[in-house]
Amino acid sequence: MKWLKRFFGLVIILFIVIIIAVVIIINPFGASPLNKYSRNGDLTISGLSAPVKVKRDEKGMAYIYAQNMEDLFLAQGFVTAQDRLFQMELTKLFASGRTSELAGEKARNIDIRMRTLGFYRNAKKHTKLLNDKTQTFLQKYVDGVNEFIKTRPKNIHLEFKLAGIKPEPWNMADSLTILYYMGWGSAANIDDEIIAQMLVEKLGPAKAAEIFPITINPDDESPANANITNPYFQTAQPAFQASQLGLEFNKSLLSFLDDGPLEIGSNNWAAGPDISPGGKPIVANDPHLNATTLPGPWYPCGLITPDIRAVGVTIAGMSGMAIGRTDHVAMGVTNAYGDTQDLYVETVDPNNQENYLEGSKSTPFEVIEETLKIKDKTAPDGFREEKIKIRLTHRGPIISGVMPGLKTDKVISMRWSSFESMGHSLGFEQFLECRTITDVRKVLKEVNQIALNFVFADSKGNIGWQTTGRLPIRTQGESLIPYVVNDDKDNWTGWIPFKDMPHAVNPERGWVGTCNHMTVDRDFPYYYTTHAATSYRYRR
Repeated sequence: MKWLKRFFGLVIILFIVIIIAVVIIINPFGASPLNKYSRNGDLTISGLSAPVKVKRDEKGMAYIYAQNMEDLFLAQGFVTAQDRLFQMELTKLFASGRTSELAGEKARNIDIRMRTLGFYRNAKKHTKLLNDKTQTFLQKYVDGVNEFIKTRPKNIHLEFKLAGIKPEPWNMADSLTILYYMGWGSAANIDDEIIAQMLVEKLGPAKAAEIFPITINPDDESPANANITNPYFQTAQPAFQASQLGLEFNKSLLSFLDDGPLEIGSNNWAAGPDISPGGKPIVANDPHLNATTLPGPWYPCGLITPDIRAVGVTIAGMSGMAIGRTDHVAMGVTNAYGDTQDLYVETVDPNNQENYLEGSKSTPFEVIEETLKIKDKTAPDGFREEKIKIRLTHRGPIISGVMPGLKTDKVISMRWSSFESMGHSLGFEQFLECRTITDVRKVLKEVNQIALNFVFADSKGNIGWQTTGRLPIRTQGESLIPYVVNDDKDNWTGWIPFKDMPHAVNPERGWVGTCNHMTVDRDFPYYYTTHAATSYRYRR
């Protein structure tokens, strides 16, 4: 999403120029050479039940040796904070709608947007739903982060000093906020729907419908024999010129169509023992997230107990392992682009502006009041407060007037499946205990907050691929154009069953792979997405 990318430009303006002026060489795993901490010797911290050993290789990557899982995750939190606490703090502040505490008025609109979307608001709800095991492991990670903050007050990272802030105590909702933010960043169809709504308002529904679907893979085979109920595979219509559509002066729309930064995609594949040179499965993965940010979102480490030996990466701020290998299994990811978001055109009740209509049914908006803390040198204590009101329908928050590019007088709400599918487990913390690909698929069933393609293999020679996320079954509308609410019938009637989600286990050809491309067949019985990458990387 382009507005998320602009955030990183703001971060650069705020901090990176200053930091680069001071720090010439950056450790590839995120620890500045001026952030001095002891790499040798003993350190006593609270919460451990047995000694833990941390070894670092020549590149600074940490390998954690613990006697049990609880101590392992506590040490993972400590070591991650040791290397990445400033990154974690900055990401948390942004995703929670608190960037204006650092950047002042320039970040006010970003904060209103993030508060409206409600990552932190929903993360707090989600923490209460987690099962005991997940809460225990995540809380241990949080305890480790806080132990670093508590035990190293005089040696806190240089970036905090340059920014003039102190790290706050970490909590489970902070970690889940980052997870929601990552999930949102991997989704893409909301920008398409914003374009669609502006086309509808400019051209009318009929003409706008001629233009969609807007994602057509030029290297796909002709879809002439496709199931025409699947909009992605409908035969493409001839291209239009902007002048033909009267769009040449619509700056709000054309701002979405400008040349952005180079878009690159992720790749993963697993080869079975029958086609691999060594007779054992091979898993390969290159997840291409924004390479212009330092440090990147992934945090690599080794996690070792008497029963577990794992090496891989997780999201900085989250416990467990998202990509990597153990003695038994290995897995990698790409973005699946499953359509988890819808926009809705709401109608305000003309007889009561505090309500919205669903047919003849009038329902009060839920109104949430939040307070922004905005850095302001003219304020007595350096900050001013501003109260904002956020309106929500039962589908989700009202985002018109908040999302960039959505220049409309209509009332538009946003619905995201992640906020409606909060599970009792996050999945990532269980990967370490998997022994077979069957175990891996059971774990992936719990990964609801982000739509990904996982490929995996086990030491027994099995390979597989599985998509994650909760995708709604839509009975009306196909998420190409915002849905106009005319009655009180829910157009989301359930979720695509996990058994029907795109997947493969030990296919006859001997390999699986994904490259952000359209992975469903033409006869797939559910609407999956219209937003996917071109297929040439997969075809080659």
